[in-house]
Amino acid sequence: MLLAATAALAEPPVAPAHSRAELEALWRGRVQSFLDRGVTPIIDMESSLRREDAERHTASALKAMDKSGVALMALDGYQAKKDGTKGYRWGYGVHEAANAHPDRFVLATNGGTNDNWLNQKGGSDRGFIDQTEVQVRSGDYPIMGEFEFRHYMSSSQCQEGRTDRDETVPLTSASGHRLFALSQETGVAFLIHLEPEDAQLDDLETMLAAYPGARVIACHFGQVRHPERQRAFTPERVRAMLTRHPNLYYDISVGHPGRRYPCSGVLDTVLWQGKGDGGQCDRLKPEYRAILTDFHDRFVAGFDYGGGRPPWGEFIKARAANVRLIVRDLPKDVQRDICYRNAWKLLTGKAWE
Repeated sequence: MLLAATAALAEPPVAPAHSRAELEALWRGRVQSFLDRGVTPIIDMESSLRREDAERHTASALKAMDKSGVALMALDGYQAKKDGTKGYRWGYGVHEAANAHPDRFVLATNGGTNDNWLNQKGGSDRGFIDQTEVQVRSGDYPIMGEFEFRHYMSSSQCQEGRTDRDETVPLTSASGHRLFALSQETGVAFLIHLEPEDAQLDDLETMLAAYPGARVIACHFGQVRHPERQRAFTPERVRAMLTRHPNLYYDISVGHPGRRYPCSGVLDTVLWQGKGDGGQCDRLKPEYRAILTDFHDRFVAGFDYGGGRPPWGEFIKARAANVRLIVRDLPKDVQRDICYRNAWKLLTGKAWE
């Protein structure tokens, strides 16, 4: 209501159709339905949904979720279409999707991938970070969608010859401080895209220490696309960070064995063991398998669906299969924690029972 009173809106606000208690009951029933069939359910904590993809692909996505054992997907939203409104235009397409399928889709905020965020605008009701604060304080959102801080070009963008998405928003910027403070204030977790460059890891530790009540999920654990800039990302450093900062989580939305990053040509997922031919096999390196096991309460599943991906249903099948491959050789209790229990606690504040 505050936002509606102070900022021009490009789309009419859409409120959740169910109370949080009602939603949690629906989510629980969906998760339990897979457990009753002997299937370890997956909760995808990192995906985005454009309105046009919801309109075209929801039916196939629902079928794929059922077949692949995907209980829930947390979906962040995109900015509304241009209509002459100045400043950031909060989009409500994901609200409509979550209301239509409340037992499957978990509402996340709009994601921090827009120009308003990347240009670090703020200080008025037209700023994305300002609107995010108002939206999250409403209590409507169990999680805040992915925010880009350091982002390289995507594989498809490299193949297209683009150079426009090598972006940096300093973690220690005013926007970064406001986001961490918002999570600490509300208890709502948020996801960040942060290529693990050496200086970025130092800044992440600084912010985690400054806001110990913030719950931070760093996306794409083990994705290293420019090793010359990311020498500090080692199993030893990861262990130290997870030990020092109990408010740090990672998602395992990363590449399948043998995937190469077109911009640099490197095998971009360091979790997989190498093969004699210079490729990778479908086994985790012992040091990363040990981290996932020892810090089993700090990892969640993620698919990273969004614009420019294959059709939603196909994407879900492939990403669910990759999540199950990553956890395949881990102890059963660890698999359950990573696939759904940790996500459940982050979303509800309660342990799965």
